[in-house]
Amino acid sequence: MADFVGELLDSRELADLASRIYRLGNALRAKLVSDRIKTATSTNALIFFFARGFKTYQAAVELLRVGFWQDAAVLARVLREAEYQARWISRAGDETAKLFLQDYSRNRRRVMTTLAEHGDPAIRIKAQEVVDSTEDDEVLDEWWRNWWSKKPKQGIGWLAEQLGYQAHRFEYATLSAFVHTSPALTDFYFHEEKERGAGVLVETRPGVSEENREFANVVVFSTFAAFVDICAVFSAHMEFGFEDELRQISEGIRKLG
Repeated sequence: MADFVGELLDSRELADLASRIYRLGNALRAKLVSDRIKTATSTNALIFFFARGFKTYQAAVELLRVGFWQDAAVLARVLREAEYQARWISRAGDETAKLFLQDYSRNRRRVMTTLAEHGDPAIRIKAQEVVDSTEDDEVLDEWWRNWWSKKPKQGIGWLAEQLGYQAHRFEYATLSAFVHTSPALTDFYFHEEKERGAGVLVETRPGVSEENREFANVVVFSTFAAFVDICAVFSAHMEFGFEDELRQISEGIRKLG
């Protein structure tokens, strides 16, 4: 199979690992569509998280390939969030997965109610028809902040804590800065140019400066690690195997760190 990506942040080594991870995802996908799968609530939810993760991984690597590493950091956080949730479902089983699937209906109800109240006139009428035809439901009509818990304090940090992620506060918080446009990002877009000793460098074009290369590699590490963790959870749940490949890839990622 041809390489998924020829070069990544001027590194053939990173590109080779990215391609190997892609081939792993593709192999899991092929196994999924070729095998007879016993449907279950948790299985359906995990198929979604794998599919979402695989596509997001490809998007993140494409951004890295063309030099938009800061934007890839946003997707790295998306991948880690997905991995937390997939692992939570895998650990807790169908009853927890049911909460995830119920939240689809809960969000649909909320969207339709909002459109019926605030949408354009033509949309309001159709949305109100949907609202009127939807039976009341004590569980689904109650708004939850997160699908796994309606308690405000049991957010993504709580979920990471339950799963024993010691690195959550560092990795997730750092990646979140790129999502929320934190002042902490200033040096990644505007800084003194050290090579010539004068002037400033404004990073508006694709690429990575030497000053930011180390952190760009951290984004690569998070992207790789989060998606491979999703693959590990999914493969184990589906009993697909791939243990040796997952172990070897994980070792390769650790060497990056």
